[in-house]
Amino acid sequence: MIPLLLIAGLASSCKVGPNYEQPDLNMPDAWAEARPLIETDDTPDLENWWLVFNDPILNDLILEAESNNLTLLVAVARIDEYRARYGIASADLYPDITSFGAYRRNRVSDTDFDQSGYSVGGPFNNWGIGLDASWEIDLFGRIARSVEAATADWEGIIDDWRGVMVTMRADVASSYINIRTLQGRRDVVLKNLDSSRKLIKLTSSMEDSGTSSMLQVYQATAQQQQFEAQLPRIDIQLAKEINNLAVLLGRNQGDLAELLGEGDGIPVPPGAVSVGIPADIIRRRPDLRSSERALAAATARIGVAEAMMYPRLKLAGTFAFTASNFSDVWQWSSQTYSAGPSITWDVFNGGRLESAVKEAEAVTKIALLNYKQQALVAIAEVEATLAGFALSARERDILTVGVNAGNKALHLATLQYSAGTLDFITLLTAQQQVLMLEDELVQAKGLCAEMLIELYRALGGGWDPEQLPPSFESDAKEPPDMTASGKESA
Repeated sequence: MIPLLLIAGLASSCKVGPNYEQPDLNMPDAWAEARPLIETDDTPDLENWWLVFNDPILNDLILEAESNNLTLLVAVARIDEYRARYGIASADLYPDITSFGAYRRNRVSDTDFDQSGYSVGGPFNNWGIGLDASWEIDLFGRIARSVEAATADWEGIIDDWRGVMVTMRADVASSYINIRTLQGRRDVVLKNLDSSRKLIKLTSSMEDSGTSSMLQVYQATAQQQQFEAQLPRIDIQLAKEINNLAVLLGRNQGDLAELLGEGDGIPVPPGAVSVGIPADIIRRRPDLRSSERALAAATARIGVAEAMMYPRLKLAGTFAFTASNFSDVWQWSSQTYSAGPSITWDVFNGGRLESAVKEAEAVTKIALLNYKQQALVAIAEVEATLAGFALSARERDILTVGVNAGNKALHLATLQYSAGTLDFITLLTAQQQVLMLEDELVQAKGLCAEMLIELYRALGGGWDPEQLPPSFESDAKEPPDMTASGKESA
């Protein structure tokens, strides 16, 4: 038995297959699309990015979604599934002991050869109770590599859960911004409707005094109806977006529309944001982290496939009490046992095991290419949203100046028309221009806030490295290196 114990002690150092090393993605040193509104900072605070909008209603909505969003709850359930898979894989590291109890009524054929110890011909009983034990000595690391793969899978699914949180929080904020934008556009239409009614009243009074004509009254009325016709279209979009938000919150609409009737309009983004350096997204973006864990799991499975090409050593034994009479089962003289090692080696399999290794290597190569591709996509998304946020803020500022000028022009046009020094078409054009500029300004404000949300989403903001899935709160069993820095040091 001593040689077998020595073999068992050395088993953990005989793992076949490649040891995993996290690949270097050669990330750029700086963002190409850095703009005046963007600040580079090695440690930007992205965990609770929505707080920069200073909107209590948005904060409450995100908090509600964290508790009730069904997609997030599915992601938590998947973590439990992969934790169970990890438990199944790691159980093979330990002996497997099975208890048994049995009774048989036997009879040996009269014409069969003589079997020592049995009474030929007559039936007899056989009672037994005992234990069966087996333990595979992991000589070439098949089990250890399986545990490595299961651990990486488990860590990856946790990062998928974090990815769902990133997406869910960004989606809630985006839906909220869309609702506020539509409400703002509706307010612009109502404001212009009020202005249009005043113009109808003005033209009607001037028509009565003979300084205007019914044509101008009809033209003013037609424009007023054109403005009012925009309301149903906006209300349709608003109802759709409110219901979309209700789904994200994991509930029916209920009083959501009433709640969203309050507030201070479109949240205003901060004057500048910190984004850090490109290398930060490797540790911040959950999809990249999950992709890297998939690569680690695929690498470990090469070792599993290679280990199948080598001998497998198993220790097995049985200890039991057996007797023909039940009353004799409990006597020490009824003991029976067997123990010893067994070696199996699949020496001829038509190339099946070699093909399994090649398959695992191909899967690993695909995982590596997917990881690199995902990194390129992440960089491109951040660059696009960096430019989008800065340029949308510029558009907002330009339109703010335009709206101020348009309102002044409308005021002067109204005065000049009342005085009879300006034609009516110019006045209508000025009014239409104000509506167009104000509507575009509201949309630009919404787009600027939306682009900031997309920037935080692209940077992987919206999760806390110290936060564990809800089911972990009552269970200390967890895979290693679950924090953001753990896998980088692995």
